Amino acid sequence: MNNSKLFMYFKKEIFSLIFIFLLSFLSFLILRPFIFSFVWSCMIVISTWPIMIKIQKFFFNKRFISIIIMTFFIFIFILAPILFFINILIYNSKSFIIFLFSEDFKIPELTFLKNIPFIGNKIFYNYHKFTINNSDNFIKYFQPYILKLSAFFFEKIGYFSYTIVQLNFLLIFNILLFSNGEKFIYIINSIALKISNKYGNLILLLIGKSIRAISVVVLITTFAQSLLGCIGLIISGISYFSFFSFLIFLCCFMQLGPLPILVPLSIWLFINNNFISGTILTFWSLFVCILDNTLKPALIQLGIRLPFFIILFGVIGGLLAFGIIGVFIGPTVLLIMYRLIILWLNRSSKNSFF
Repeated sequence: MNNSKLFMYFKKEIFSLIFIFLLSFLSFLILRPFIFSFVWSCMIVISTWPIMIKIQKFFFNKRFISIIIMTFFIFIFILAPILFFINILIYNSKSFIIFLFSEDFKIPELTFLKNIPFIGNKIFYNYHKFTINNSDNFIKYFQPYILKLSAFFFEKIGYFSYTIVQLNFLLIFNILLFSNGEKFIYIINSIALKISNKYGNLILLLIGKSIRAISVVVLITTFAQSLLGCIGLIISGISYFSFFSFLIFLCCFMQLGPLPILVPLSIWLFINNNFISGTILTFWSLFVCILDNTLKPALIQLGIRLPFFIILFGVIGGLLAFGIIGVFIGPTVLLIMYRLIILWLNRSSKNSFF
């Protein structure tokens, strides 16, 4: 009798777990299209919530006015540059690919290779033997790869409409979170207390503090790298330096760094036999890259007390694991894990959690 009751109890619990698992899995599939925009919206709202509160107080506690102002600035400084950058890629990609297969396209001679000591002449001879003297074979050899690269590129451009939809969702989530921020905080706080009655609130405070610190650092490093990149372009004598500076700003804002713009420009200078300018821009690019990898973790460390190497691994590892948003996720996760381990080892008060 007891065995049959025990069997019925386990049977009921197992089916309940299966039902909960299926329900959770189906909910995830339904909500998956909105996860990316919602996570980004949470990062933006958490970072800008104190600013929104100050604007609200300035306008006599009118929440809707502060929401309109915040949404406008988010669109101008975040969404509009992304849309402009995507539009530039789409507009110029077709003409660039047509140029690669046109008769006007010529393989550069790279005469500066002769100036390299000891091995320059040999490299120049082999380069000409493989490319210039056999240009038709060279183009035919790389043509399939260029076509595959072009197909891949246009396939990614096909996600433009999906990106527009995600940006619209981001604006909608921003408005919802700004409007009902206190309610969301109460719900999340209740969940955190259910998980850990002792440290739930402290973990939430740590998450908010780390996200705000990282947001400030991202803005500072973005403007610093853009300014230094612009200076490097002016020193190197690059034409249209204002346009390339804008592209550098976009790449830095997306945490790609200035190298995707500076490296091709350096190569272009070498191709056009501007050896001195190309060398200057190359070393300047290395300087800006090294500065980014040291300045960003150091500034984050000023906002949250954490060892430098943990922040460095959090920024780089998060970026590699989760993409751009990993810059926020990586240090935050390592921060919480580090504090929990220290608290567990020391068995100290809650104040040591910070």
